Amino acid sequence: MARPFVSIVMPAYNCGETITASIASVQSQTCADWELIIIDDGSSDQTADLVRALAREDSRLRLFTQPNSGPSRARNNGIRLANGQYVAFLDADDLWAPERLRGMLNAFDANPAAGVLFSRVRFVDETGSECGRLSDHVSQLTAGHLLGENPVCSTSNIICKAEVLSWVGYFSPDLNFAEDQEWLLRVALDGKWTICGVDREWLFYRTRPDSQSADLKAMRSGWMTMVQRAHRFGELSPDTIRHAYGPFHRYLARRALRMGKPVSAAGFLAQACLTDPGLIIREPRRTLLTALGAAALFIPSTTIRELVAK
Repeated sequence: MARPFVSIVMPAYNCGETITASIASVQSQTCADWELIIIDDGSSDQTADLVRALAREDSRLRLFTQPNSGPSRARNNGIRLANGQYVAFLDADDLWAPERLRGMLNAFDANPAAGVLFSRVRFVDETGSECGRLSDHVSQLTAGHLLGENPVCSTSNIICKAEVLSWVGYFSPDLNFAEDQEWLLRVALDGKWTICGVDREWLFYRTRPDSQSADLKAMRSGWMTMVQRAHRFGELSPDTIRHAYGPFHRYLARRALRMGKPVSAAGFLAQACLTDPGLIIREPRRTLLTALGAAALFIPSTTIRELVAK
């Protein structure tokens, strides 16, 4: 098999219900010069069997298994097996638009300084139906963006030059949350490459109530660990951290509202405003809408929650 242009790394754990569709979204790419490295992380369901069956029909699919070790170790093992000039990541429950890989490679050609690219994200539910939410477009990512609401949203949205991984290292295996943000932060603070956004809806991110990202307190803990480590990689001013603390905790508040937890939402929003009082001045609409959503605890309103989801 010739060396592929793009290596795609997919960690997989008990995702038999979704992995076939995720793999199909890779096979539907208009760019066909890729390999898909699936790391089965000790699944106890039919995940590995499904992949083996698909791999018999498509030699670009490569399955490897390991004892359950977590997604970061699975991704890192996939990176070690990668042969491509570019490395992309896709979780086994997310989906790519058919033009994603071709569009990203064209964007790299147009921007040689970029080491990492990401697109906008369309959020979908467990059935794949759109939830009506779309991530913001940011043309060039900064440490402040990553410490705040993080428009990359998911590891599934990252594609990078292989040399970036060799330079800044792989994902931190001891982090269960914010491991993608911590890695991106290392890239941003190193300064050798830029991290650029492409204004296209090329990732469909599946929201599930039982996913890791539904554990908001653990997300906050992972974020705090990331901030503590960030000082090792470069200078972060107190203003940068303070101005990121507000948007991040408002983000947790909005997630809590979407999960039907207005008490948690009110607590996260209070932390955001107490730590970063200027947040309501800098970003009044989103902050006030989040506060209005938290008020649904006392004035139940489906309309309020629909507004907050926008």
